[in-house]
Amino acid sequence: MNNLKISLENDIKSLICKLPDTINCGVVCDEAGNIEEIHVLAAVGRNVKQMVRDIQSAVNAKFNIVVDYKKISIAQINEAEFKENRVRIESIAVKNVDNMIEATVGLSYDDKIYEGKSSKVKSKSNRAKAVAEATLAALEAYMGINGILYLEGLESLKVSGKEVYVTLVGFSQDNVEESLVGSCIISLDENESAVKAVLAAVNRKMNSVA
Repeated sequence: MNNLKISLENDIKSLICKLPDTINCGVVCDEAGNIEEIHVLAAVGRNVKQMVRDIQSAVNAKFNIVVDYKKISIAQINEAEFKENRVRIESIAVKNVDNMIEATVGLSYDDKIYEGKSSKVKSKSNRAKAVAEATLAALEAYMGINGILYLEGLESLKVSGKEVYVTLVGFSQDNVEESLVGSCIISLDENESAVKAVLAAVNRKMNSVA
Protein backbone atom coordinates (compact mmCIF):
# COMPACT_ATOMS: atom_id res chain seq x y z
CA MET A 1 0.00 0.00 0.00
CA ASN A 2 2.89 2.37 0.77
CA ASN A 3 4.19 2.10 -2.81
CA LEU A 4 0.70 2.76 -4.18
CA LYS A 5 0.39 5.77 -1.86
CA ILE A 6 3.70 7.21 -3.06
CA SER A 7 2.79 6.52 -6.68
CA LEU A 8 -0.57 8.29 -6.31
CA GLU A 9 1.04 11.28 -4.60
CA ASN A 10 3.59 11.59 -7.40
CA ASP A 11 0.94 11.20 -10.11
CA ILE A 12 -1.24 13.94 -8.60
CA LYS A 13 1.79 16.17 -8.07
CA SER A 14 2.83 15.69 -11.70
CA LEU A 15 -0.66 16.62 -12.90
CA ILE A 16 -0.93 19.75 -10.75
CA CYS A 17 2.55 20.93 -11.79
CA LYS A 18 1.30 21.01 -15.39
CA LEU A 19 -1.43 23.55 -14.55
CA PRO A 20 -0.80 27.20 -15.52
CA ASP A 21 1.45 29.25 -13.22
CA THR A 22 2.27 26.30 -10.93
CA ILE A 23 5.90 26.35 -9.85
CA ASN A 24 5.98 23.46 -7.39
CA CYS A 25 3.60 21.19 -5.56
CA GLY A 26 3.43 18.78 -2.65
CA VAL A 27 0.72 16.14 -2.09
CA VAL A 28 0.03 14.09 1.04
CA CYS A 29 -2.28 11.06 0.95
CA ASP A 30 -3.24 8.68 3.73
CA GLU A 31 -2.65 4.94 3.52
CA ALA A 32 -6.06 4.46 1.89
CA GLY A 33 -5.19 6.87 -0.90
CA ASN A 34 -7.34 9.74 0.34
CA ILE A 35 -5.89 13.19 -0.22
CA GLU A 36 -5.09 14.89 3.08
CA GLU A 37 -3.12 17.92 1.90
CA ILE A 38 -2.16 19.67 -1.33
CA HIS A 39 0.38 22.48 -1.12
CA VAL A 40 1.02 24.55 -4.23
CA LEU A 41 3.67 27.18 -4.93
CA ALA A 42 2.46 29.38 -7.77
CA ALA A 43 3.38 32.53 -9.63
CA VAL A 44 1.52 35.71 -8.77
CA GLY A 45 -1.16 36.88 -11.16
CA ARG A 46 -3.86 34.22 -11.24
CA ASN A 47 -6.85 34.27 -8.93
CA VAL A 48 -6.29 31.81 -6.07
CA LYS A 49 -9.91 30.61 -6.08
CA GLN A 50 -9.64 29.84 -9.79
CA MET A 51 -6.45 27.89 -9.19
CA VAL A 52 -8.19 25.84 -6.49
CA ARG A 53 -11.06 25.08 -8.89
CA ASP A 54 -8.58 24.09 -11.61
CA ILE A 55 -6.87 21.68 -9.22
CA GLN A 56 -10.18 20.16 -8.13
CA SER A 57 -11.33 19.75 -11.74
CA ALA A 58 -8.03 18.27 -12.97
CA VAL A 59 -7.75 15.73 -10.13
CA ASN A 60 -11.41 14.76 -10.46
CA ALA A 61 -11.19 14.34 -14.24
CA LYS A 62 -8.02 12.23 -14.20
CA PHE A 63 -8.30 10.24 -10.96
CA ASN A 64 -12.03 10.44 -10.18
CA ILE A 65 -11.16 11.92 -6.79
CA VAL A 66 -13.18 14.73 -5.23
CA VAL A 67 -10.86 17.13 -3.38
CA ASP A 68 -12.19 19.30 -0.57
CA TYR A 69 -11.06 22.87 -1.26
CA LYS A 70 -10.10 23.19 2.41
CA LYS A 71 -7.28 20.69 1.78
CA ILE A 72 -5.69 22.87 -0.89
CA SER A 73 -3.27 25.63 0.15
CA ILE A 74 -1.68 27.97 -2.36
CA ALA A 75 1.25 30.33 -1.85
CA GLN A 76 2.06 32.83 -4.58
CA ILE A 77 5.47 34.36 -5.21
CA ASN A 78 7.20 36.36 -7.90
CA GLU A 79 8.46 33.66 -10.28
CA ALA A 80 11.30 35.89 -11.53
CA GLU A 81 12.69 36.07 -8.01
CA PHE A 82 12.15 32.33 -7.58
CA LYS A 83 14.17 31.60 -10.70
CA GLU A 84 17.06 33.67 -9.35
CA ASN A 85 17.35 31.11 -6.55
CA ARG A 86 17.83 28.20 -8.92
CA VAL A 87 21.16 26.56 -9.54
CA ARG A 88 23.62 28.48 -11.70
CA ILE A 89 26.42 27.46 -13.99
CA GLU A 90 29.73 27.70 -12.18
CA SER A 91 32.12 25.95 -14.57
CA ILE A 92 32.28 23.79 -17.69
CA ALA A 93 35.37 21.82 -18.69
CA VAL A 94 35.73 19.48 -21.66
CA LYS A 95 38.90 17.63 -22.59
CA ASN A 96 40.03 14.83 -24.87
CA VAL A 97 41.65 11.82 -23.22
CA ASP A 98 42.85 9.26 -25.74
CA ASN A 99 39.71 8.36 -27.70
CA MET A 100 37.32 9.71 -25.07
CA ILE A 101 35.67 13.03 -24.29
CA GLU A 102 35.53 13.89 -20.60
CA ALA A 103 33.14 16.62 -19.48
CA THR A 104 32.91 18.18 -16.03
CA VAL A 105 30.14 20.62 -15.11
CA GLY A 106 29.96 22.60 -11.87
CA LEU A 107 26.67 24.10 -10.68
CA SER A 108 26.35 26.45 -7.73
CA TYR A 109 23.54 27.05 -5.28
CA ASP A 110 23.65 28.93 -1.99
CA ASP A 111 27.45 29.26 -2.12
CA LYS A 112 27.90 25.50 -2.61
CA ILE A 113 29.26 23.88 -5.78
CA TYR A 114 27.95 20.57 -7.11
CA GLU A 115 30.02 18.77 -9.72
CA GLY A 116 29.10 16.16 -12.29
CA LYS A 117 31.21 14.23 -14.80
CA SER A 118 30.61 12.22 -17.96
CA SER A 119 32.83 10.35 -20.37
CA LYS A 120 31.92 9.34 -23.93
CA VAL A 121 33.64 8.07 -27.06
CA LYS A 122 35.17 11.01 -28.92
CA SER A 123 32.93 12.34 -31.70
CA LYS A 124 31.45 15.70 -32.67
CA SER A 125 27.92 14.77 -31.57
CA ASN A 126 29.08 13.19 -28.30
CA ARG A 127 30.75 16.39 -27.11
CA ALA A 128 27.47 18.15 -26.33
CA LYS A 129 25.94 14.93 -25.01
CA ALA A 130 28.82 14.47 -22.58
CA VAL A 131 28.27 18.02 -21.32
CA ALA A 132 24.54 17.35 -20.96
CA GLU A 133 25.11 14.13 -19.03
CA ALA A 134 27.64 15.86 -16.76
CA THR A 135 25.01 18.51 -16.06
CA LEU A 136 22.50 15.84 -15.03
CA ALA A 137 25.11 14.27 -12.74
CA ALA A 138 25.71 17.69 -11.13
CA LEU A 139 21.96 18.14 -10.64
CA GLU A 140 21.70 14.75 -8.94
CA ALA A 141 24.59 15.77 -6.66
CA TYR A 142 22.63 18.91 -5.76
CA MET A 143 19.47 16.91 -5.07
CA GLY A 144 21.36 14.25 -3.16
CA ILE A 145 19.72 11.48 -5.20
CA ASN A 146 21.48 9.26 -7.73
CA GLY A 147 20.04 7.46 -10.73
CA ILE A 148 16.82 9.39 -11.37
CA LEU A 149 17.81 11.57 -14.35
CA TYR A 150 19.08 10.36 -17.71
CA LEU A 151 19.62 11.87 -21.13
CA GLU A 152 17.18 10.54 -23.71
CA GLY A 153 18.38 12.82 -26.46
CA LEU A 154 20.03 16.09 -27.44
CA GLU A 155 19.52 17.49 -30.92
CA SER A 156 20.57 20.62 -32.76
CA LEU A 157 17.68 22.07 -34.78
CA LYS A 158 17.36 25.13 -36.97
CA VAL A 159 14.37 27.35 -36.16
CA SER A 160 13.81 30.55 -38.16
CA GLY A 161 17.45 30.53 -39.15
CA LYS A 162 18.76 30.03 -35.62
CA GLU A 163 20.44 26.91 -34.24
CA VAL A 164 18.70 25.57 -31.12
CA TYR A 165 19.57 22.75 -28.76
CA VAL A 166 16.54 20.69 -27.82
CA THR A 167 17.02 18.16 -25.04
CA LEU A 168 14.83 15.34 -23.79
CA VAL A 169 15.58 14.27 -20.22
CA GLY A 170 14.13 11.19 -18.59
CA PHE A 171 13.06 11.22 -14.94
CA SER A 172 12.39 7.96 -13.07
CA GLN A 173 11.63 7.63 -9.36
CA ASP A 174 9.30 5.43 -7.28
CA ASN A 175 7.88 3.76 -10.41
CA VAL A 176 6.99 7.14 -11.89
CA GLU A 177 8.49 8.05 -15.26
CA GLU A 178 8.40 11.42 -17.02
CA SER A 179 9.98 12.98 -20.08
CA LEU A 180 11.17 16.56 -19.62
CA VAL A 181 11.88 18.87 -22.55
CA GLY A 182 14.10 21.96 -22.63
CA SER A 183 15.72 24.15 -25.24
CA CYS A 184 18.29 26.90 -25.65
CA ILE A 185 19.46 28.96 -28.60
CA ILE A 186 23.03 27.92 -29.38
CA SER A 187 25.41 30.77 -28.61
CA LEU A 188 29.13 31.07 -29.35
CA ASP A 189 29.70 28.82 -26.33
CA GLU A 190 28.02 25.59 -27.44
CA ASN A 191 28.88 23.82 -24.18
CA GLU A 192 27.10 26.44 -22.11
CA SER A 193 24.10 26.24 -24.44
CA ALA A 194 23.91 22.47 -23.88
CA VAL A 195 23.95 23.00 -20.10
CA LYS A 196 21.22 25.63 -20.33
CA ALA A 197 19.04 23.35 -22.46
CA VAL A 198 19.27 20.66 -19.77
CA LEU A 199 18.54 23.13 -16.97
CA ALA A 200 15.52 24.43 -18.90
CA ALA A 201 14.16 20.89 -19.00
CA VAL A 202 14.88 19.93 -15.41
CA ASN A 203 14.66 23.07 -13.26
CA ARG A 204 10.99 22.84 -12.29
CA LYS A 205 11.10 19.09 -11.68
CA MET A 206 14.32 19.50 -9.73
CA ASN A 207 12.70 21.89 -7.28
CA SER A 208 9.82 19.48 -6.73
CA VAL A 209 12.21 16.65 -5.87
CA ALA A 210 15.05 18.35 -3.98
